[in-house]
Amino acid sequence: MLLTTFLAESIKSGKIKVSQNDTEALEIVVQDKRIDVNAKDKEFIKDIISSVQENNKPQKGVIDTIGRGVIGLRTVRNVQPMVKEIAEDLQREGMTVTLSFKGDTVITMGFEADSKFTRFLLGTKSVEVNSVRRLVELGLS
Repeated sequence: MLLTTFLAESIKSGKIKVSQNDTEALEIVVQDKRIDVNAKDKEFIKDIISSVQENNKPQKGVIDTIGRGVIGLRTVRNVQPMVKEIAEDLQREGMTVTLSFKGDTVITMGFEADSKFTRFLLGTKSVEVNSVRRLVELGLS
């Protein structure tokens, strides 16, 4: 059992609100075997994503943009095994984690996820992209 599922098993129910600069950024709701993470502030998510990226330099043109795209693809490939392992562990434990943006579900991981598209990309049916538009809006715009 991974830390993710251990925490979800330990916390039976509850709600956590995370704020940044007096602005509500995240709301996390745990109920039974389900964790719903609702992002309310896009800038907060962008800050998290940019802090994780290795090469966080300002873009200076087309070449820099292409370079950042290549680095982004490498990052996805490096993170893919971890995401797959977490999602499959959640699936085995009968648990679900959803990520939403302003109430719209963006990604579902674990027991309730089922996607042929992400099964092809990640090699697992335990991750489902519910809204590509919202995913792009959260991570790239």
